[in-house]
Amino acid sequence: MKIRFFEKGVKEGRRPSGDGRKGMEMIVLTVGGLPVYLFGCIITGGILAGLLAARWGAWLYKEPFAVAVDILLAALPLGLIGARVGYILLHWGDFAGDVGRIGRFWEGGYSLYGAGLGLLLAVSWVARRALVSPWRWLDILTPALTLLLTIYAFSTFGLQIVVGAPLPVNLPNDRTLAEYVEFGYRPSGFEGYGYFKPVALYQTGLYGLLFAGAVRASILAAHTPQRRPGRIFLLTVFGAAIIRFVSGFFYLSTVPGLHRGQILALAVAVASLAVFWQRGQRFPVGSREEGSGDGK
Repeated sequence: MKIRFFEKGVKEGRRPSGDGRKGMEMIVLTVGGLPVYLFGCIITGGILAGLLAARWGAWLYKEPFAVAVDILLAALPLGLIGARVGYILLHWGDFAGDVGRIGRFWEGGYSLYGAGLGLLLAVSWVARRALVSPWRWLDILTPALTLLLTIYAFSTFGLQIVVGAPLPVNLPNDRTLAEYVEFGYRPSGFEGYGYFKPVALYQTGLYGLLFAGAVRASILAAHTPQRRPGRIFLLTVFGAAIIRFVSGFFYLSTVPGLHRGQILALAVAVASLAVFWQRGQRFPVGSREEGSGDGK
């Protein structure tokens, strides 16, 4: 069995384009002719880190870790399918002429919104089977999810999957935070620019702060009577959506106005606040349901 590390052909074969999937196609090694992609390795590492964070959350809330494992086993296929379907729906024009590409998961093309929907389905299904509160478990898993989101954002920066708006060619030496993008990763029409706004790095830092906030909120919630399970999750989703929406103004875009990612992020932010308000009206402070922790 042949094992080859870091395929040269991938790097040499790059061409200037606006396709961020180029970064996803970097091969770490091949085993028996099967490629192992660097992006997949990073995401796998993120999932394992998230699983450790979920174990900590289960310990903190004094809940069985087996439920978290069941959620992970259900979320992996549902999240993968949801992420792929979501991406296809948002970029149907790329697949209409070649439907066979739909099943080529290894070529990249995933939607965080579709993955999030798959996760919600997994949590709901496992919680109903285990007779536990899905809202409580969403709170428990929030630090793990924000950690995974932070790792994902950093990977898009390191692999230059997401490119920000271009900076001046003659960039002044004024300590401006900038990202040098290799020629093969520069979008079409912007090959003459070397430096771009490091929007993915901004997102990494902001998601990291969101992760720290989720950890802090979880510690406080675990040592106080449970009040409306799901609050930590909903507020964190709102924060992540706002970060995504604001970051969209720094992306490289040739289309004026809000792009699809920003519109979806804004819709998620509004929906999370609406559900948060609805649950507050249903379970007001001091109500029996609020203190019971059943999350119904």
